[in-house]
Amino acid sequence: MARKQPLQTAITYAVAIPLTAFIALPLLWMIISSFKPATELFTSPPQILPNNFTTHWYEVVITSTGAATFFWNSFVVGSISTVLCLVMGIFASYAITRFDFPGKQVFLVAALITYMFPAIVLFVPIYLTLNALGLIDTHLGLVVCHTILSFPFAVWMLKSFFDTLPKEIDEAAWVDGASYFSTFVRIVLPLSLPGIFSVGIFVFVLSWNEFLFASIVMASADMKTVPVGISEFVTSFDVRWGEIMALGTLATLPVVIMFMLVQRYFLRGVLAGAVKG
Repeated sequence: MARKQPLQTAITYAVAIPLTAFIALPLLWMIISSFKPATELFTSPPQILPNNFTTHWYEVVITSTGAATFFWNSFVVGSISTVLCLVMGIFASYAITRFDFPGKQVFLVAALITYMFPAIVLFVPIYLTLNALGLIDTHLGLVVCHTILSFPFAVWMLKSFFDTLPKEIDEAAWVDGASYFSTFVRIVLPLSLPGIFSVGIFVFVLSWNEFLFASIVMASADMKTVPVGISEFVTSFDVRWGEIMALGTLATLPVVIMFMLVQRYFLRGVLAGAVKG
């Protein structure tokens, strides 16, 4: 065992370091490029650090575009979608893991199959439904889209977390006279908070980065989200790389800050869900 430990550590680092670099280097290049003047964005050979540090692109994005509106729309849609997915997913997953009822397996399989389909396959029926309900170009319409896309994922993830909690905990509370709802709120829910935080982060990030539905459902300029706002810097005549790098960096900050704030709960939740997931 002692000889295997250094080998396992070396293999772990050999896999983790290239994977981290593969993910981090494009992000680092985006951040650095957002502080380069236009003359240094496409130098040959490429240079990593700018010779003339500038915040011009951030000034342009903040003062001359609808960046504040984009961020507000993304925040509203992402927050409401996350809350809806968590509320529905928590109750659905708890019922699936604790009770037997007709159609339980059918529901799980249907949720899994739905999540396996690409979003574009579901676009036409969802769009026609929203149009019939008058929800096109509204926050509520995009919330419905993101909830439909994220709910199957939330159900399966939360189910794996609830599976790690022994059912005997619930049964002991029921024997002591607690109701089903009281047992869920006072015992099961607090124990499941790490998993709930993890799923909430995933759902929020999915909503924050979603482009397809946001680009078509939200038609007016004051309803666009951050991914749609970034795409508007790509026109038929040019690609405004400076603004794209700056807005992309600003769009990354909320997600990074959120991960830092709930990192402890996120790691605990992911590890707990991996036990029986």
